[in-house]
Amino acid sequence: MQAFEEIRKNLAHYAANVMQNYGIYGGELEECMQIGFIALWETLVAEPNFLAEKTRKQTVFFILARCKISTFRYRANKYDSLDALIGDDRRDTADENTITGLEYDRSERWATWATNIDMRVDIERIMHKLAEKYMPSLKHMIALYYLTTQVGKEAAANIATSDVWRWYQRYGLYVQQELQYEFAEVFLEKHNYPPAEPFEIPVEHPNHGRYTSPYQEWREQYKQGNTAPAEALLEKYRHTVCVAGAIRAQIEGKTYQQAAKDIGRNPKTFPRHMKRAARMLAAAYA
Repeated sequence: MQAFEEIRKNLAHYAANVMQNYGIYGGELEECMQIGFIALWETLVAEPNFLAEKTRKQTVFFILARCKISTFRYRANKYDSLDALIGDDRRDTADENTITGLEYDRSERWATWATNIDMRVDIERIMHKLAEKYMPSLKHMIALYYLTTQVGKEAAANIATSDVWRWYQRYGLYVQQELQYEFAEVFLEKHNYPPAEPFEIPVEHPNHGRYTSPYQEWREQYKQGNTAPAEALLEKYRHTVCVAGAIRAQIEGKTYQQAAKDIGRNPKTFPRHMKRAARMLAAAYA
C-alpha cells in the first residue's frame, strides 16, 4: 500500500491541470487542492482499499467533486471586490467610496452608506406617517400601496372593489398629491408642490355607487316578516307561469337567467317579466 504523500505527489500535477481546465486558478486552486486531498485521505482512512479499483482519472475527479469550489465562489460573490472597483474607477477613488466615504466631488464628509441610511429612515417615516393617516380608509391605503409599488391600477382598484376611474380620481390623485408634498418637504430645499386638502374619509353610498332599483323597498319589509302581500300576489298569479316564476325569483333573490331556467323559458326574453314582478311587488307593499 502506498503512503498518502506518495499518492498525493503522483496525483497533484494531474489534479491541478484538471481544475485549471474547469476555471480554478490562483488562491482558489490551492484551497481546492488541499480540501480535495483531505477528502481523499479521510476516505482512505475509512476504506483502505478505496483506490484498489480506481483509475487515476477516477481518483482525480473524486478530488475535484469534493474541492468545494461552489462554496468558495458563493461566499466571494456576497462581497464586492475592492480590486475590481479600483480597476473600474477612472478617478481612482473606489477605495474612498467603499471604505472612508470621502468620495470625489461630494459635499458631505461622511460615508455613502450613512447617507443611504438617512434617506431610508426619512422614507420610512413618510410611509409610516401616511399609513397611520389613511388607516381608517381602506381605499386610501390601497391607493398608497398602488403608488409606491409595482401593482397595476386595475389590480389595485379590484382590491378596493371599485370602478378604476372613479377610485383613482377620488382616492389615487389625493394620495399622489400627499406623496409629492411629503417627499418634496424632506428631500428638496425648495419646491412648489401644494399640500393636499384636509383628510376626510368620504361618505360611501350604502350600495357602493351601484344602481339601486326604486322597486326594492318592499324587500326590506319582506325580510322583516311582512310576507303576506308577496304571498297574496304569488297566489293571484299562480296560473300565469312566467309572472309567477318572476315573482318567486324576485322574492328569492334569483337572477333572471336562473329564474328563466327554473321554468324552462328563454333567458333573453325574461328580464321584462322580472321588471314587471318588481313593480307589482312594490305596488303590493306601497
